[in-house]
Amino acid sequence: MRKELRNKNQGYSMVEMIIVIAIIGILSVMALITWQAVDNATNKKAVSTFESELSTLRTTTMAQDSTLAMRLYYDTTLECYCLERGIIYMGIFIVPDPSDAVASLDYFSYKGTSNPVMIMKKGSITYDGQDVKDIPDGVYIHFNKSDGSIDEAYGAASKYVFRDKSDDLIANVKLNKDTGLYKETYEN
Repeated sequence: MRKELRNKNQGYSMVEMIIVIAIIGILSVMALITWQAVDNATNKKAVSTFESELSTLRTTTMAQDSTLAMRLYYDTTLECYCLERGIIYMGIFIVPDPSDAVASLDYFSYKGTSNPVMIMKKGSITYDGQDVKDIPDGVYIHFNKSDGSIDEAYGAASKYVFRDKSDDLIANVKLNKDTGLYKETYEN
């Protein structure tokens, strides 16, 4: 009886091994595709968040307060690109204390959004061909209350280029200095 059991237990057949390897391969490809889709969605979210903050700042400046501004910079502690909301007061960018009356404006206090706002962790954002990481204080954006144009003294109206960690283009966001509006493109 032992001899019969030994003859039946000879391991896996070649067909069974090929089937298992094929299933593992299919699952691996599906995982890679899902990972790439999540990575692409994260990159698109960075551009979308930047554009949303631009629109909110422009609208709120024109409707409520001409001192509102924001700063795009690289945070070395968090190792990511961030947007910080603040005000321009006597030529200086200030982030008000949340207990301050100015901070109660809708732009500073809409629910679920922190200040600063994390934009992108992996990849790069350039402004006029220079990585924002290399600009010591970052890039300031301030709109004029009267017509929504970019305030030349404190505003950075130009092309912002978003690239992923492989240095592939995600999107270009061109900010028009005369209107304060932006246009998103996908070519270099």
